[in-house]
Amino acid sequence: MLLPLSGMPKVLMKILIMFNILVFTYGQVDRDPSFQSMCEFWNGKDSYRPRDNGYKSMSGDKCSFVFEVATDTEASARRYCEVNVPYHINDAIPGERTTCNAEATLICKNQWVQMFGRCYKITKELMTRKDAGEHCEKEKATIAFLHREDLAFRINDYFKFVSRLWIDASEAITKDVIQNVQGGNLLLALDGFMYNLPNIALAIVDSSETAMVLCEYTPPMNQAESNYLLKKYGEIYHPTIVTSHSSYIRTTSSLNRNVDDETANNRYCTNVLKPFIPDGKAQAAIPTRDFLNELARKKVGGIVRTSAFSAKTTKTDRQNRQCVRNSNSIFHTYVSGLNNKGGYEPVESSEWRQNEPNEMCDGATSSTAIVLSHSKPLGLETMSDARYAPLYCQSVVDAYEYTNCPNGYQMFYRKELGQRWCHKYYNGPGVPMLNYDEAQAKCASEGAALTGYTSPEELAFLDDLLTKGNNVNRDTLIGAKRRDDCPQYGNKYSGGFSPDVNHRCSRKNVFEWKNGVAPNPPNIEADWAYPDEPNHGYDDEKCLVLLKGANSDHFRADMTKKLNDHSCTKKYHYICGMEAPIVKQ
Repeated sequence: MLLPLSGMPKVLMKILIMFNILVFTYGQVDRDPSFQSMCEFWNGKDSYRPRDNGYKSMSGDKCSFVFEVATDTEASARRYCEVNVPYHINDAIPGERTTCNAEATLICKNQWVQMFGRCYKITKELMTRKDAGEHCEKEKATIAFLHREDLAFRINDYFKFVSRLWIDASEAITKDVIQNVQGGNLLLALDGFMYNLPNIALAIVDSSETAMVLCEYTPPMNQAESNYLLKKYGEIYHPTIVTSHSSYIRTTSSLNRNVDDETANNRYCTNVLKPFIPDGKAQAAIPTRDFLNELARKKVGGIVRTSAFSAKTTKTDRQNRQCVRNSNSIFHTYVSGLNNKGGYEPVESSEWRQNEPNEMCDGATSSTAIVLSHSKPLGLETMSDARYAPLYCQSVVDAYEYTNCPNGYQMFYRKELGQRWCHKYYNGPGVPMLNYDEAQAKCASEGAALTGYTSPEELAFLDDLLTKGNNVNRDTLIGAKRRDDCPQYGNKYSGGFSPDVNHRCSRKNVFEWKNGVAPNPPNIEADWAYPDEPNHGYDDEKCLVLLKGANSDHFRADMTKKLNDHSCTKKYHYICGMEAPIVKQ
């Protein structure tokens, strides 16, 4: 164990959508849900601002976190923020209370928690290290890696009721471990009691030990994260040029165009940006009018090469002694697509200077440049292939978007989460009623689960599905269950929950949505049929049904859009739910 882990306080970028590659990602949303939850927890709800255009947004989700911790300088405030807020810190404001203006540019899948640029999900089941690795592999993830000591404390802050979990770490972090069983496995003991260690400590334990598992994956690069990193590049080298939809950086070395390799400039840009965009690709900047205008506004001097070149001048033409102006010039750029595919994009006429392109067949006018000292409006000019000049580069990132719900499913936009959710009501002649386990299995066969809801508007949407399905007086199964650790607190005639609102088995917390169909704790407290519901009658009402109309078996009054707990073995019609498919384009 480390005794203990250091106890610190608590670009284009027109996104290149050129090829429809249908790669489905499940559980994804168009903002980071864990950032939103953390913002609300730290009383930042009023300052929370989600990104405005999903995966195409130039910036990420933003929030101001205010901590009851005093700092006296901007440097001390920033140190505190960077340790305690596991996102990008745009500003740190010192004072009696420290304010951290944070931004989440990356997006983790629903049910995953983002910390320091990676996504984490905990499974609160004890298992061996081998089983834990297999579990994470099924999640398309790996066992979490402790890449910084601060992470252990943020894990302790975020994941409650966890005593120990499997984790990986570098030798630099584990070299001083005291609890060290030869040939054992590393775990993070958030509660070090059973190992006679302080809390939040590392231990290498016998392979027969069990612990909970924390899985990790790295979210894909997106527009907002790329822009953030390119701005950091601009703080070190040339200033970053930012337009309404793109970010561009100027390289520090010059080169000429490789006439035998159209991909050379793009590969050069990819190598330049590797330290700033890991596993990403880059593109020699496409000289759009927005880009040219921003260059002019910045008053940048010199000459830069662009990615545009002639599509007509051949090697034979260049050797022709009778050289004349080409009156029908065609210039385009070679665009690097994703998955090693590429294509050509024409240069628009509005991007040229007056009387350009002035192309001659001698090869001295086959490339293009921007002469930044020329008067406005700034535009492209023809240039020799052989002339050396620096390039501007931009990153190439995946673009994602929601598609329609599968057949039979109806879409509801959860605006507070930035999530599009699909519901399907199973009822009618020939459709068998099922109990909870049977209904979950049926939904799972379609990649769904018994559904949930997040707001009164979505509850009304579900009720409308029942109306259209001619359900006027029948219970319908949805996807919440009583917590396993909440025994019966009442009886058939009194509340089956703890009167303590802060208790794990309070009326707000006693039920929870399963399979990630909605956030927990569920927003259903105002929807129970009566004040004593859920009453857990007969110690056998662990599942949830949505009521419609008046049902003499339960209630005499109209109970439309109300909830009741009921036996999981009883059979009902049911509603399946899934997130709308997201495709990578």
